[in-house]
Amino acid sequence: MRVLFFILILSLSFKGSSQHVDVWLGAKMDGVHYLDNGNNVQIWGYGYYSPGLWVASLPGPTLEFTQGDSVNLFFINSSPEHHTIHLHGLDVSTDEDGVPTTSFSVGPGDTAEYNFVAANPGGYLYHCHVLTTLHLTMGMYGMIVIKATETNKMYNGGPSYTSTYTFLNSDMDESINTNPLSPGPFNEFKTDYFMVNGLSGNQLYNSVPNHVSAYSGDSVLLRIGNIAYTKVEYIFPEELNAKAYMSDGRVLPMSFDCDTLVIYPGERYSILLVPTADTDEDIKVNSYEMRNDQLESTNLIRLNPNLGIPTKSNQIVSYYPNPSNGLMYFISENPNEKLEIFDLKGAMVYQEYVNGNSIILDLTALQNGTYVLRYLDESYKIILQK
Repeated sequence: MRVLFFILILSLSFKGSSQHVDVWLGAKMDGVHYLDNGNNVQIWGYGYYSPGLWVASLPGPTLEFTQGDSVNLFFINSSPEHHTIHLHGLDVSTDEDGVPTTSFSVGPGDTAEYNFVAANPGGYLYHCHVLTTLHLTMGMYGMIVIKATETNKMYNGGPSYTSTYTFLNSDMDESINTNPLSPGPFNEFKTDYFMVNGLSGNQLYNSVPNHVSAYSGDSVLLRIGNIAYTKVEYIFPEELNAKAYMSDGRVLPMSFDCDTLVIYPGERYSILLVPTADTDEDIKVNSYEMRNDQLESTNLIRLNPNLGIPTKSNQIVSYYPNPSNGLMYFISENPNEKLEIFDLKGAMVYQEYVNGNSIILDLTALQNGTYVLRYLDESYKIILQK
């Protein structure tokens, strides 16, 4: 019966009308997160709680509500340390805010409840406010989205959108996540791994749920938050006609064009993309060290993946199936030439000489994602979906 009740309250959490909403969130300190550099690190984090097996994720679940919802957020601490849920930026009373000195903390094995009304549409954050620097870099954070009561409106009476994406920027000091029991002095804290929605590098670029489709005639809402210790800079292709309408859960007095948007720690923006032309130039996300403004990392968000490198064969070559499960037939009227395959960062991951008019490419060792096949100075897009 309790499992059925849990499923019911989760389904209520994401309906489009204002209502009473119950959500169960849990905290754990035994998670594992796999990095793009091949390493895996320990994380502490949040997850949707259910009786029995459940896991914490990085970031935690995105909590979605509708403006006017009355929310009961139940918190179960399934870990050996105290934690809270600080509702960063939400309009809540001080005793519901999740700051231990003015609200309360939740001990190991204990359950608590946060109550609030989702008053204003926009993007917000949540994170643990116990030993914040350590608990946050270990992964205890997530995003909150409050939708307007008017369907597909950024806010009531505001601009419309046809689709929406949420991006939460974060970072970590990998050495701390590897050994959180001896983090060292935090004045020496230095982030060295930079993420969007918990992903970095090829992980992010090849993640289909994080691909943005924004073509001429579309109106795309991006809700972007920054819970990193670094300054984040979004660079949008000019054709997207990016414009900021909201900041930190409030409508701006005047919208502004933002082909380049700088987001400091704790900030959130709601951006509307109204493309004037189709482009497959990626959205660039730069991370800067706050102490010296040095560029530390660049991530790319894949834009309009159906544009760009042709997927259909021409008269010189043909290849199929595409997408492929790892085995692909390649046929050419010009044999005895070198075939190369590159990942989207430009690293060559496969090469072979085409002896004869046809060969079978064995790509099963490659990870799922998009690659570029080069043959006779021509480029072709191939997709692996195993």
